[in-house]
Amino acid sequence: MKAKKFILNAVFYLSFIPLTIVFVVIFSPWVLLGRLVSHREAMRRFRLAIRWYGRVIFFLLPQPFLKVRYLDKASEGDVPKPCIVICNHRSSSDAFLMACFSFEAIQIVNIWPFRIPLLGFLARLAGYLSVNEMPFETFSQRCGELLDQGVSIISFPEGTRSGVNAMGQFRGAMFRIALDKRIAIVPLCITGNEDKPPRGSFWMNPGTILLHRLPTVRYEAFKDFSPFKLKNYIRDIIQRETKLMDTQE
Repeated sequence: MKAKKFILNAVFYLSFIPLTIVFVVIFSPWVLLGRLVSHREAMRRFRLAIRWYGRVIFFLLPQPFLKVRYLDKASEGDVPKPCIVICNHRSSSDAFLMACFSFEAIQIVNIWPFRIPLLGFLARLAGYLSVNEMPFETFSQRCGELLDQGVSIISFPEGTRSGVNAMGQFRGAMFRIALDKRIAIVPLCITGNEDKPPRGSFWMNPGTILLHRLPTVRYEAFKDFSPFKLKNYIRDIIQRETKLMDTQE
């Protein structure tokens, strides 16, 4: 196990920076060419490139010592566009795992990811938002503009990664927006990455990460809920599924 852990970390971190630079060099001209069509097209390409980058960095690079298994438990065609994706939050690697989706999306992040060299700059440039950096009214307006453009929003309403199997309480901002904008919610459950890496460490551990995309919760199902009732309703759905997933690892 120690040998696997050493190889995993050596390969991952020795490749991480060169691959990041390669992606920026290769895709920047392609994204900039999109400006010839429109700013909107350039942003669509930018977010697509970020999704490809995430798939290479976390779905391919750590193989075979770290595997990601994605299971779509929704019915075929059950992908509203746009939507609000609600995820539990165990590790800093959660952001890379959002590459599992095939639709255009931005993430709601805490302040610290914006401070990561280069990646933080690119995330902000791609339209990623921090609810902690602006009044709720401004945040809601920005989210509404993105949703009107057909861009989905991915949120981790615990606010910070738990680092353990237990799930924290949900904050209500995104659920207020879901009600105000009448937007469907897609729950995404993540298990197995609480030590990939552990909170407060960069040390990656071998193993398997499970991602379960659950059926969409349509606006019609929660239109009479308060934000408080809605956040607890979605939290209960995710908590039940993650408990089952933890027994599968």
